[in-house]
Amino acid sequence: MKKTLLVLATSLTALAVPAAAAASSSAPAALSSAPAASSSSSAALSFSSPASASGRGAAQPASSPAVRGSIQPVTRVAALDPEPLSVKLTDVVLGGDPRRPSAVTKVTVTNDSTQAERAGFTLSLVSNLTIGSSTDCAPTGDTGHKWTCGGWDLAPGKSVTVGVPIVAAQPEAVFGIKIYAGTVQGITPDGRTGLPQDFAATYPAKTTLKLNVVRDPLDPQSVQVKATNAGTIPLDAYSLIVLTPTGVKVTSTACKPSDDGQWCEVYRNTGLAQGATDTFQLHLSAPNGPRDVKFYLAPTARYTNADTTALVSVG
Repeated sequence: MKKTLLVLATSLTALAVPAAAAASSSAPAALSSAPAASSSSSAALSFSSPASASGRGAAQPASSPAVRGSIQPVTRVAALDPEPLSVKLTDVVLGGDPRRPSAVTKVTVTNDSTQAERAGFTLSLVSNLTIGSSTDCAPTGDTGHKWTCGGWDLAPGKSVTVGVPIVAAQPEAVFGIKIYAGTVQGITPDGRTGLPQDFAATYPAKTTLKLNVVRDPLDPQSVQVKATNAGTIPLDAYSLIVLTPTGVKVTSTACKPSDDGQWCEVYRNTGLAQGATDTFQLHLSAPNGPRDVKFYLAPTARYTNADTTALVSVG
């Protein structure tokens, strides 16, 4: 991006150019090129401007003497760089917990100005995305979807790269889609901004996970669970839901009960490579005799295969 530099020009031909004409023809050109600071953006930015930035953009005293003691030369000054900071980041590929997938995106801020800047950026996200814990970013306003991050003192041409944790927060698990995620934009304490940049978020892909649940032949109130990754991608985590009919309880502490007590969830986040099988035991209590208990993999929308459920008589 080319920078705009206004050349200092001093009119010393006082007799040839009247003072009023010089002021009206040249002064507005210099002033109009300097961007007005945005009060709303500046107020939202919490980091302070460096001392070296004070006075930039103000007219400097003329270095040449006045002509005939009555007409001051017109002085043009260099305007502030209108787009001092640029940002660059990669699209987000969400992973991890299938119900609340997340990823860390790297944001690079570069000082494109000809002078040192205190750099930062604003981050705006769509409603179903938020950010995790970050020491570099703070909420802006009360929308819950915009943050201000920074600042860093950057010399001309220098950059800084930070990681921002992006978390999907929609109520239902989503898989296999790519969406517009948000916008980042460089910003300085005095409200000057760079060009905004949009980015996308890709949700975890759908896959194949096969479930096999059998009653333990040595303990009729225990079952052996096997989940086999038959898909083409490794899995970070998955869940097993156990529906507990009246009179049946899951005694294994790994199964966290629901508020109504009608089911419990086993969350498995040990990682499951392609072709690997995860095996574990669950203990139940059915004091009133054998009961049919249903098991199924969750989130259900994630799996393309049919063998994700099992019905086993326990007790």
